[in-house]
Amino acid sequence: MTPSDMARLAIVLDLESSRTQVIQVRPQFVDPTVTDRPPCRPFGVTWSPEELFIANNRQLLIFDHALNYVRSSTVRLQINIHQLAFGKGRVWAVSPWTNSLIGAPTGAGVEAIEFDLSRNVLVPYRRREGRPSADEHHFNSILWADGHLFVAAHAFGEGSFINRYDAETLRFQKTLHGAGHSIHGLARHEGELFWVSTMTQEIRSDRGYRLFLHRPGYPRGFAMTAEYFVVAISQCRGRGRRHAGNSWIQVIDRRQGRTVHETELRDTGGINDLRLLSEYDYAHRVPPFPLLAFPTAQPSSG
Repeated sequence: MTPSDMARLAIVLDLESSRTQVIQVRPQFVDPTVTDRPPCRPFGVTWSPEELFIANNRQLLIFDHALNYVRSSTVRLQINIHQLAFGKGRVWAVSPWTNSLIGAPTGAGVEAIEFDLSRNVLVPYRRREGRPSADEHHFNSILWADGHLFVAAHAFGEGSFINRYDAETLRFQKTLHGAGHSIHGLARHEGELFWVSTMTQEIRSDRGYRLFLHRPGYPRGFAMTAEYFVVAISQCRGRGRRHAGNSWIQVIDRRQGRTVHETELRDTGGINDLRLLSEYDYAHRVPPFPLLAFPTAQPSSG
């Protein structure tokens, strides 16, 4: 998961033992030219079979199976990048300030491309500086699943919606309106689409499922197995104070709608995103990313 404390780029949590492993922020991960957002803001996480990728504003940082930093992508992203998802041989980054998905190649000799969500067209990626004033719907989440591409729009409040496209052609298919209030995250299992309605504190689905999250806070960070939801809930703070505060990772039995395990993580600030590394995640839809080793425990409360 990616925290907002600007000291840790990512935290790996063992849900059974509550042990943690940390990727620390390095000086080169801090960009003093970033304005309107923190100069180090890790968000989306995804991986190919060989490498793990973390979005950090304009940077796409690359790590190996031991979580060693390897390099940064030559593709310069945008400030305020949100979720990442690996698909069609690329790392796709949701860019709210350009209303687009940026498709960064993972190999040499391939150009970056961009899916313009305002016009529903695929174009070569053009480097420029996106601005918050250009953010039309605050697109934030992405899922490649079952022959479709799903993109969620926070929409600054009650008008949240989800667009669906054909995964091969990227042809627009439909919009699901009335998705909730300030939604985040997408998962699909057995044809049913799930997400988190953050400001109503619910997990919802396109078949009318609703589960209220009783832990007060700001739920953002969503994963799902065949049996469980995994949700990150942070203390609700204003944007300028999101680098401080605690968070909780809840494991919820999908059938019973009951929290079966909760881990408190102190001083993380707001959790931006969450992925499952060792088990198939229906919110990510790529094979697990096995770590070479998990070190001696650090207390989850530290």
